Amino acid sequence: MNKIVAAVLAALLLLAGCGDGDTSPGAAADTDQPTPTATSTTEPASEGVVVDITIADGKVTPQGDRIDVKVGEPITLLVTSDEADEIHVHSDPEHTLDVVAGDSAKELTFTVDTPGQVAVESHHLHATIVQLVVTP
Repeated sequence: MNKIVAAVLAALLLLAGCGDGDTSPGAAADTDQPTPTATSTTEPASEGVVVDITIADGKVTPQGDRIDVKVGEPITLLVTSDEADEIHVHSDPEHTLDVVAGDSAKELTFTVDTPGQVAVESHHLHATIVQLVVTP
């Protein structure tokens, strides 16, 4: 029964997406479902995971990749963009990174303390950049 409820909640949260002005803590999709191994443009870091994000010509890379991380493991987003954007991390607490067009790489480092799935999204492009799959 718990898996069914978790699956329904995960599906609803994914459909909700990143709405204008949505800063509610319930925006994170925390589930305990197993997920496939990550396929992404991440680089191993000496301490934690680094995700290189590029926004160019109205597109974001990566887009929709799943990345496995451990609870408490440092996660660093390195964002380079040719346009202004807001990157949202739908964790508890949420994190936001304001990106300036043409600026050198912006960096945001954070941890997630609760197992589940956490969406990292481009607010202006309305795109999921990565899903962090957080395990104990």
